Amino acid sequence: MTGIKKKHLDRREWYTDSECDFVCAYHEDDLFHGGIGLITFTGLKEPEVVDSPEGPFCIADNGYQWLELVPEDGHFAVTAMFHDDNLIQQYIDITLQNEVDEDGNAVFYDLLLDVVILGNGKARIIDAEELEEALSAGMITRGEYDLAWLTADKVTATWNSGKERIEKKLFEYRELLQRRILSGNASAKRIQNPQPARKADVN
Repeated sequence: MTGIKKKHLDRREWYTDSECDFVCAYHEDDLFHGGIGLITFTGLKEPEVVDSPEGPFCIADNGYQWLELVPEDGHFAVTAMFHDDNLIQQYIDITLQNEVDEDGNAVFYDLLLDVVILGNGKARIIDAEELEEALSAGMITRGEYDLAWLTADKVTATWNSGKERIEKKLFEYRELLQRRILSGNASAKRIQNPQPARKADVN
């Protein structure tokens, strides 16, 4: 049983500097404002394969990229997974709080419930049992429980009503970060202790 965990835009909890390259930036447009990051896997010793409703599914291998989005005014964090220029899956962590600094580096507090968007474009809410167990064990409050479900439902509805626009934006953000890498305008270094300049409203 785990409670709310602090996680990072660069996914340092899972991968080391020798396994991937990372770049981030603060970005703002008509759809999103917050931290965007791009993880490019370069040194994995073996593919990472997970179970999915469609069977075993590879989410990371050398050459794969993860686009990370942490909005400063939302209660979610997006991982959009790319392989061979194809968007193969989106995984959305529902969050209690997001913190984003002026350079786009970010941390978020995982509220256990998740939304996954598979290659067929269908959105599914998952890990509900973890949320229920955390509430029963007193690890989260009723207000946090309600926030998780409200946000997951909103994320799903937003995707269903605007999937084409969202997918287009994801490709644009990925291209933006790739251009910044080539131009040298964004640091590809992990920031060990990001100092948040902004926090999402958790009320």
